[in-house]
Amino acid sequence: MISEEKSVVIEREIGEIIKPHPIHPKGKELEVIDSDFHFQPDWDTLRKYMKEPFQSKFLRYPQVASEYAPDQAIGLQGTGQNVQGQAKTAADVLRILDDNFTDLVILSPGFQRPQSMFNEPIITAVASAYNDYLVHEVFPASDRIKGLIMINQRDPAAGAAEIRRLAHHPSFVGVYSEFGGTYEPIGSAKYDPIYDALAEFDLPLSIHVGTFWQQWSPLSIGSRTWVELLGVSSAGTCMAFMASMIMQGLFDKYPKQKVLVQEGGYWWLPDLMYRMDELYLDHPGDIQFVERKLESGEKFLKKLPSDYILEHFRFSTQPMCKPKNNKHFAYLLELCHAEQLFLYSSDWPHATFDPLNWVVETDFIPEDMQKKILSGNAREFYNRL
Repeated sequence: MISEEKSVVIEREIGEIIKPHPIHPKGKELEVIDSDFHFQPDWDTLRKYMKEPFQSKFLRYPQVASEYAPDQAIGLQGTGQNVQGQAKTAADVLRILDDNFTDLVILSPGFQRPQSMFNEPIITAVASAYNDYLVHEVFPASDRIKGLIMINQRDPAAGAAEIRRLAHHPSFVGVYSEFGGTYEPIGSAKYDPIYDALAEFDLPLSIHVGTFWQQWSPLSIGSRTWVELLGVSSAGTCMAFMASMIMQGLFDKYPKQKVLVQEGGYWWLPDLMYRMDELYLDHPGDIQFVERKLESGEKFLKKLPSDYILEHFRFSTQPMCKPKNNKHFAYLLELCHAEQLFLYSSDWPHATFDPLNWVVETDFIPEDMQKKILSGNAREFYNRL
């Protein structure tokens, strides 16, 4: 038992937790691409782009199946997750990019868990309105701003239709989806219409942390704190979504498909790769019964599970949870193939906002690797940049 005198107590003045470190000046010397920056227009702005009957009936953002926000955990009531502020317009985005020495940004929808709206047609309507707002009012402002096509992933036909409607626009560099504990992993074959559309336009898919804290998620039953909900449930759900893609033959059917994992973590990668390889080699007999393998007549995966991770997946870096021991940090970066797999992200405007400092201040990350993490890997992943 830890004595009262030796117990660790962290005290912060309200507001300190959201104050970012001064941005390292080396950021001005290197190209920086932010692969996860949350853009959230006002609801009344989006409503202008919604079709009827949604425009006149939905006077505020529709409630979703989980409404728990981190206000209490952060200590700033009323902020939700926008503790750094809210980027509502292209001008807001450009100002923040300049402040953070960022050259180019790939916007993620800043809405609260869009795939968790109970009514699927509403998801489709919100997604289309958000995409149209980008096309008409955001992309024309600057070539520094790129976006992801928001889709209704729970309706594969609607998701595919939205991709085909907008994929011709060069400022859309990928497609946005979510991993959450209350909806089916997007790796299963029922979502092939979405992957057919992605393949037509050679677009990568992002899977961003979504609903994971509500009571219907098995990983969240019994949770009481934001750390449990965000820190534990999201990683477990992320691994489940990745496993569904790999083990159900997604990349054998769509060998060019690339996937960016956003806010799911990555320090668990070595264990996941070793564990999946070991279990697959011992238990490969049921692979032939998944839908894609029944369709193709193949009995096994074409590669080891770890090979699919290295070839098809990339990971946004936020939150960068640095070990206190720099030797351990260096080992983890190597074990996780960071030089190849990591794309820098700030996750603005969340409390865990990561400036680029950790990349350029770490003496065992050579400059070539810094360049790859800050921009090179993003340019390789997104073929439209």
